[in-house]
Amino acid sequence: MDVGNIAELNTFLVLDAVRSRGRVTRSQLARELGLSDASVSRIVKRLLDSGTIAELPGEPTARGRIPTILEFVGPIGAVIAVDLGGTQCHGALADLAGGTVAEDFRAAGAGEAAADRLLACIAALKARAAELAWPVRAIVVGIPALIDPATGLATAGPNVDWQGYDLIGALAESLAEPFEVDNDVNLGALGQAWRGAGRGISSFVLMSLGTGIGGALVIDGHLIRGRHNAAGELAYFPVAALPVEAYEPPEAGHSRGIGLPRSGFEDVASSLALRARVIELAELGEPTTLDLTSFELADVFKAALDTDRVGQRVVRELTGHVAAAIAGTTALLDPDRIILDGSIGRALEPWLGELQALVEAQVFRSPEIVISELGPNATVTGAIARALAMVTEQELPAKLPPTALGPRVP
Repeated sequence: MDVGNIAELNTFLVLDAVRSRGRVTRSQLARELGLSDASVSRIVKRLLDSGTIAELPGEPTARGRIPTILEFVGPIGAVIAVDLGGTQCHGALADLAGGTVAEDFRAAGAGEAAADRLLACIAALKARAAELAWPVRAIVVGIPALIDPATGLATAGPNVDWQGYDLIGALAESLAEPFEVDNDVNLGALGQAWRGAGRGISSFVLMSLGTGIGGALVIDGHLIRGRHNAAGELAYFPVAALPVEAYEPPEAGHSRGIGLPRSGFEDVASSLALRARVIELAELGEPTTLDLTSFELADVFKAALDTDRVGQRVVRELTGHVAAAIAGTTALLDPDRIILDGSIGRALEPWLGELQALVEAQVFRSPEIVISELGPNATVTGAIARALAMVTEQELPAKLPPTALGPRVP
C-alpha cells in the first residue's frame, strides 16, 4: 500500500478500524471514517477476499436489511516501530490492532553508536515479542535524516552525524524481518493522518521544532517528497521575524537586534539556537531569573509566562520566526492546517492566538494552526501505522501497488 499517498490510507484505516473495534458494520465504518458507503464496500470486499477479515450474521432489526458484522481474523503477530531522535531512541512493540504493548527508551548516541543503540532497542522489543509468542511481521524506523534515493545512504542528519552512513546496510546485516527506514517527520505526518490532528485533513503541513527543525508536506492527500526526498526540510527555510509586540526599551547601550536576522529557520528556532539566544541576551545585560548554568528550554517558556524579560523576548522572537515560516509555507502551498510538533512547537501552545493573528495579517487565507495531539509520539505512531500497512501488503500482495515510502529490504 502506498501510504506515501495519504489518500491510499483508506484500505489500511478500514482494516485498522475492524482490528480495533473487534466487530463492526459497514455503515459504522463509513460513518466513523468519513468514507462513502461505496468506498467501504470496495475495501471490505478486498479484505474479505484475502481472508484478513470475516463476515458474520448480524442481529435482526425491527425493519430493513440485517447488517452483517465484520471481524478481524488475520494472523497473530506484532510490529516494531522506532523513533531514533537526536537525543533519545524510543521504540514500541505493537499488536496487529495497533495497540502498544511494550516500549523501550534509551539515549540515542550518534553515528555508528546510534545504529548500535537502535539495534539494541529492536532486540529488546523482539525479545518481548518472543515472550508473547508473537512473530514480528515488520519493523519501521524513523530517523532525523534523509535517505538519499540514489544511493540509499543516510544524509542531511547533522544531529546524528550520519552524512553518508549506510544505515540500511547495517540493519540488513542484523534483521531478518521486513523493514523500512524513513524520515521521522514524514512518519510523524502519517501518524497525524492516522490518529492525530491530520485525520480527515487532505492538505496539512507538520512542523517539528525541537533539537532540529523538520517538516512534512501533505497536499491533496499526497506526501510530497521532492527529487532528493528533501521536500519539507524547513531547517533551510529562510526566515525573517515578522513584527511582534514591542518590548520595553532596553537599558542604554544594549541593542535589541543583536544576532537577528540569521540565515535559516533552524538557526533561529531550534533548541540550540534558543539556548544561545538566552545566553546572548543575558550577557548583554537583559534581566533574567534563569540559571544560565543549568536551564532547560522548558524553563525559558515558563519564565516567559512569568514575565521574565529574557524569556519573554526569546519566545516573542521565536513566535515571529515561526509566523514567518508559516506565512511563507502558506503562500506556496495553501494548506488547510499547520500542525506544530516537537518540544518547542508544543511549548508554543500559550502563544497560539498571537501566532495565528500574525499569520492572518500576512497571507491571503490563513490555515488553521494547531498543536499536535500526539505529544512526543507522532513518529512512533506513524511508524506503527506504516508497519501495519506492510503487514497488510504481505497479506494482499497481488491487490495493492508496491510501497513508495522509502527503501525496503525484502
